[in-house]
Amino acid sequence: MGGLWMSQAVTTTSSVLLWVTLLCLAPVIRSNGPPRAVLTLEPPWFNVFQGDTVNLTCEGFQTPGQESIEWFHNGSALPIHQDSYFIPAVNTEDGGEYQCRTEHAALSSPVKLQVSSDWLLLQVERLEFMEGDKMILRCHSWRNKPLHKVTYYRNNISLKYEFQSFNYVVSKVNYTHSGSYFCRGVMGQTSHASATVVITVQDPNAVTSSSSKIWYYILFYLVMGILFAMDTSLYFTLQKEVNSPKKNTRHPLTRRR
Repeated sequence: MGGLWMSQAVTTTSSVLLWVTLLCLAPVIRSNGPPRAVLTLEPPWFNVFQGDTVNLTCEGFQTPGQESIEWFHNGSALPIHQDSYFIPAVNTEDGGEYQCRTEHAALSSPVKLQVSSDWLLLQVERLEFMEGDKMILRCHSWRNKPLHKVTYYRNNISLKYEFQSFNYVVSKVNYTHSGSYFCRGVMGQTSHASATVVITVQDPNAVTSSSSKIWYYILFYLVMGILFAMDTSLYFTLQKEVNSPKKNTRHPLTRRR
């Protein structure tokens, strides 16, 4: 009987271990699915003026000659099945998040398009960068009107002055480049300033450290689950042994004296 009880304890422990392991591996299993489609903007700026031209392109493995690409705007399907979506003159209704997927590629990460109405706009590809990335800022005038005497600012401190409108480029950003940016320029005889754009630069090592901490906690809870299962099985095994009636071991032919 002891062997049977130990077998049941091992079976229970194995079942709990399998269940906990599947829970821990679920994110990994999901990540091994088909690759995601890649959605890009051209021009690359996520913030544009009303009336600007925007072209979105969906890249992913696709059977030649097939038009099975799906497009989504703010979660709603668009009646488009080609690899690009051209908007000749955007308006406020075109703002929001875009996603796409192809025949053999999963849904892309969302790409945000912000549509503004002003005299000047500080354009940027995205609001979050990793250390080492290249960052380009563009001081954009409404309807591409002539712009001169352009100054770029970070945290209200002047960074660069150009008599004509040129981009502000940082080849490799670091944490010191995080902050609030805007630009100022002259259109005709009037000086205008853009709205502020808040840019964040993240440390890739910090992101890796966070991922390591997640796996540490997963391992910790996995070990705790195993120990709990073993302890529970041992407890019930001992309880069963204590509560079970003792058998009469006397031989049936033995006579009473």
